[in-house]
Amino acid sequence: MSGPRTRILFIGGCGRSGTTLLGQILGQAEGFCFVGEAMYGWRSLSTRRCGCGVRASECDFWRAVRRQAGAGRLLEEPEFFGLGRLARWRHLALTFTPDCERRLATLYGEHWQGCERLYAAIAAVSGAEVIVDSSKAVPYGRMLSLMPGLDLRVVHVVRDARAVVYSWKRLKPAPDRFENPYMTQQERGPGVLFWIMSNLGAELFLPGLPDRYLRLRYENLVARPRESVGRILRMATERPVDVPFADARTVGVGPTHSIAGNADRLRTGPVELRCDDEWKTGMSRADRRFVTALTWPLLLRYGYLGR
Repeated sequence: MSGPRTRILFIGGCGRSGTTLLGQILGQAEGFCFVGEAMYGWRSLSTRRCGCGVRASECDFWRAVRRQAGAGRLLEEPEFFGLGRLARWRHLALTFTPDCERRLATLYGEHWQGCERLYAAIAAVSGAEVIVDSSKAVPYGRMLSLMPGLDLRVVHVVRDARAVVYSWKRLKPAPDRFENPYMTQQERGPGVLFWIMSNLGAELFLPGLPDRYLRLRYENLVARPRESVGRILRMATERPVDVPFADARTVGVGPTHSIAGNADRLRTGPVELRCDDEWKTGMSRADRRFVTALTWPLLLRYGYLGR
C-alpha cells in the first residue's frame, strides 16, 4: 500500500474493562475518530445502531467509508466487513516467522488488503489523524501491527478480574441492538479464561517499541482521567491535543460513529467518571474466591493484591 500510513490507536484488554468509555473520551479530541470495535462491523451493519444513533447500515458516515474503500462502489458486509476472520489465535505463530507479512497476506487474501482500505477510508472520510479502535482482540491487533499501511499504537486497559467477571455475569440492556435486547453474558469460568487470555495475550503479542505501547488500569483512568488521557494522547500523536473536560472528573461526550461495542457508546452529554466497584458488595464469596484463585498472578502483577 503506497502513500502515508494510517495511524491506529488500538485499545487492548478484556471486555467490560472500560474500553468503550475510554474510546468515547479519546474520540472527543481534535483529529481523533472513535469507531468502536471495527472488527465486528460485519455483524453490526444490519443488527446494531451506530454510535450516532441510526442503524449502522443507514449511517451516512459508514456508507461514505464503504464507498471510499470501494473506489466509488458501495461495499457490502460479507465482502468488506469480514475483518473478524483476522482474529484467529491459531495463526499467531505465523506472525513470528520469516516473511510473515507475505504469508499472512496470502492466507487472508482480500481481507488483508481490505483491512488497510477500511482504515484509510475512515481517515479520508473523517479527516482524522488518529483512528481509535476498541476491538481488543489480541490476534486482530497483532495482524494490524504487521500491515505496512498502518501505524499502530496500543493502549492496554486492565481492570480487576473480579470486577470484570462480575460485570460479565450481570444482565445489562443493549439499546444499540435490534435482535437481542441484552448484552452478552458469561459465567465465571469462561469469564476468567477470557480475562487471562486477553490481558496476558496483550502483554505478549501487542507491545512494540516502548513509545507505542502503554498499559493503563481502569481504576487509574477514572481516578485521574485528565492525567491518564493526557499520557495516551502524547503517545498517539506528536502535536498537542486535549479533551473537553468540564472539570477534573467530567468530560463532555458527543456522538461518535462507533460501529460496535458496549451499549454505553450511545451515551452523550456530560459524563462523570466514577469507579464502578459494585462487585465489592454484590459478588458472592464463592465467585470472589474462584476468580482470585485462578487470576492471582496477574492480579498481583497489576497491583490488585497486597494492598
